[in-house]
Amino acid sequence: MKRVTMSHINAYLDGALDENERREFEAAVEADADAKAMLNLHRQHVDELHRLYDTVLEEPVPSRMLDILRKQKT
Repeated sequence: MKRVTMSHINAYLDGALDENERREFEAAVEADADAKAMLNLHRQHVDELHRLYDTVLEEPVPSRMLDILRKQKT
C-alpha cells in the first residue's frame, strides 16, 4: 500500500478488508504518523455517530411509512 486513503480507512473500520489487506493497511498506518492520526480521528467520529444515532436504528418503522411503502410496491 503506497498511501493510506479515506477509502482504505472506511473499508478497514467497516471490516471490509480481507486478512492480507488488513495486515497491509495496519502496517502502512504504523509506518505513517499522519495516517495513524487520520485513522484515530475517523474512528472517533464513527464511534460518536454510533453513540448518537444507533438508538434511532432500533426504533420501529412507523406504520404510516410502512403503509406508503406497501402501496408503492403494488
